[in-house]
Amino acid sequence: MIRIEELVKVGIGSALLAKEKFEELIEEAKKRGELSESEAQKLIDELKKESEDKLNELQNMIKEEVKKQLNELGVATKKDIEELKKELKELISKNNEK
Repeated sequence: MIRIEELVKVGIGSALLAKEKFEELIEEAKKRGELSESEAQKLIDELKKESEDKLNELQNMIKEEVKKQLNELGVATKKDIEELKKELKELISKNNEK
């Protein structure tokens, strides 16, 4: 069974490889005079922006999947534990008042 962590590594590795290849192609086009320095920089900036957007999207997808899996397993969340602590303090307080 493939773990989520392995999938993420493969995805990020593939994206980085594609980014490097794209940057190489831009540099080659620039050397051949097919792109000006400003055009090349604009393409690189667009690539960086798109890469950051995709990485954020991937991180959000992973977070949601982890939340879903933890919920299905019945694992208590930080919020659940904080609520239980609050209730426990209230019960202790009421018990001490008696």
